[in-house]
Amino acid sequence: MAIFSSLAGFFKRHKRKILVTSAVTISIYFAINEFVIKKFQTYQKQLRQELIFKQQIKQRFIQTQQDCYYTILALLPVLTSPIVEYLPIELITQALRLKKNNNDKPTGDNSLTTDNLSLLENNNDPESKLSFYMNKSKVELWNLLKIKTITRMLTLMYSISGLFLITKLQLNILARRAYLESAILMAGVKATNNDIDPHENYIIEQSYLSLSWWLLNKGWSNLNSIIEALVVKKFEKINPKSELTVGEFDSILQEIIIEINTNNKEFILANIFPINYPDLLETMLNTNPDLMHYLDTPDSNLIKLINETNSIMLDNGYVFDLLNTLILTNLNTLSQNLSTGLGEASGSLLLSSANLQDSQRLVEIPNKPYKLASFLAQLSVQNGTIMDNNNIKYDEKEEDDDDIQGFIDKLNVTTFPSSENSEFSGNAYVNKMNELQDLDDFSAGIYSNFE
Repeated sequence: MAIFSSLAGFFKRHKRKILVTSAVTISIYFAINEFVIKKFQTYQKQLRQELIFKQQIKQRFIQTQQDCYYTILALLPVLTSPIVEYLPIELITQALRLKKNNNDKPTGDNSLTTDNLSLLENNNDPESKLSFYMNKSKVELWNLLKIKTITRMLTLMYSISGLFLITKLQLNILARRAYLESAILMAGVKATNNDIDPHENYIIEQSYLSLSWWLLNKGWSNLNSIIEALVVKKFEKINPKSELTVGEFDSILQEIIIEINTNNKEFILANIFPINYPDLLETMLNTNPDLMHYLDTPDSNLIKLINETNSIMLDNGYVFDLLNTLILTNLNTLSQNLSTGLGEASGSLLLSSANLQDSQRLVEIPNKPYKLASFLAQLSVQNGTIMDNNNIKYDEKEEDDDDIQGFIDKLNVTTFPSSENSEFSGNAYVNKMNELQDLDDFSAGIYSNFE
């Protein structure tokens, strides 16, 4: 009992102090709970939201790059068909085949194969395109075949590289724009352009994407004109029986690319995207004439998209350097495939620089020479590969001793790959461009620009 009496006395003597201390302690507890714990919980919530936001950006970015890849494959036939028609190496080959068969046919032997009969029927048609080539000599046909085959390959390389670049640029701009608008909407912030009709906005975006019409219909032709002139210049003195190593052939193509890019930077960019206003007008007239009035409205979404694209295209030469990287990647792929196709499986070419002027490429190729005719045969196969959007694998037969027959055989033979060899299927040119880190960095830079 004495203990309890002592405690009671203690509480009575220090009652005020105990109450004050208890009050202060409880206040501190609630203060900590209110300001510190809740602040920490709020920080955790913000951190989770930020992680979710970054994950959404990453997922949308990956999806956008996949969309770019499949869009490019879908557009390949649209781009390559007119190039093939404009540079008809198949018709020239048919003409050479007819002339060869006619020369080899024994005197008095009037028999014709089904293929030759079909070709002759076409030739008897004065309106036939084949008749134009049948009126030329074999020497003229070989020269045409040489120029057109090499020109077609380089034109395809430039055009597909340009298509890859502009598709990446356009789709990443639109994806970033769509994501930013949805993020603003989710945050409950009033958008500055929320008065735009969604359907109208969709039409504007489709009109913006359709500006690739310029490259698909006009740009490649303009690029072809400067490419063919340089091919004629570089290969003028090289006849089909001339012998070259893969390294020598590759060096000549490099010289052509360097000369094209050194003197035609603005010309090349202007044929990938309609940067110049007259070209833009022509593109709009051929794609979306009903939307022409947007071009006279400086604050329209279409003009904003076009101006942003032009700004990126012309900014400090970065896009042009990236285009060079894509073209050199295609040249690297071509040289590797030529080396393999010509029996040099040990050959390798390594691209070590994105800058065309300063690029240094390590070449390890046996100095085994081949006739230019053999290169033309292999180029015809590579023409088919770079245009492929259906996972077709072009299989090369063993080289024929006869130049014309070997060329024809390799021009006509294609096989479908089995699943066991899926690593060799598909378009190696597009796939290797798609794997470039520089291209991913370029896309990420556009996608993450939320200014």
